[in-house]
Amino acid sequence: MKLKESYTLEELCSGLSITLKKFCQMAGITEGTLINLRQRYAGRPSTVNSILNTFSQVYGIEFSLENVEGLKVQEKPHQKGKKPTEATMSIPAIPQTEVAQNRPTIEKRDYTPRKTDLPDGCILATEFALKHGVKRETFRDHMNIGIGPGLIHGPDVDEETQQVKDYVRSEERNKRVRKDGTIEKERYLTQEQQKAALEFWQRHQVSFTQCENTVCWCHTFLEETE
Repeated sequence: MKLKESYTLEELCSGLSITLKKFCQMAGITEGTLINLRQRYAGRPSTVNSILNTFSQVYGIEFSLENVEGLKVQEKPHQKGKKPTEATMSIPAIPQTEVAQNRPTIEKRDYTPRKTDLPDGCILATEFALKHGVKRETFRDHMNIGIGPGLIHGPDVDEETQQVKDYVRSEERNKRVRKDGTIEKERYLTQEQQKAALEFWQRHQVSFTQCENTVCWCHTFLEETE
């Protein structure tokens, strides 16, 4: 890497002499985190600093936010607008002591994750794609349309007698009933279909990353290709 006044995150990632997987291990982050940062999502200050330090180690050049473009740092809530202290406030602006009043206590909402109630080992298709760094729109096309020569699969296509595009198999269930009475559906993958989806990505050279589930087939597939 030549010495320059400024660099971009993309050129630093593309010019690595090691794999992105190895780089992420050195930086202590997941490959999904690096993908999000390359797509211009903001990252935690500690994450951004770790990435810059790791780039500095690999290239032997000191990198910082001043000479690397494309990295965004999340703003801390208290930094968006500091409240003035009473010492800096004018006299009329200083709040007067109020008489305590009995007010009803409002319970905080419980924001626990929604239970999917899927069969054991199954996962929602959108969640499976996001965990592996594939856009959900792209994965939706892999299920709905497919890749390669042939017809698009469907109820009017006989897959035994007609050539059909290679596609990802999935299961479908009712999600909810809309106000107009129509039923909204959602897709999910069984364990066998998850493995088949990863094999589909490999066949068609679709880039994907390892998820955090160490027993997922993605860890075996990616290790075999390196």
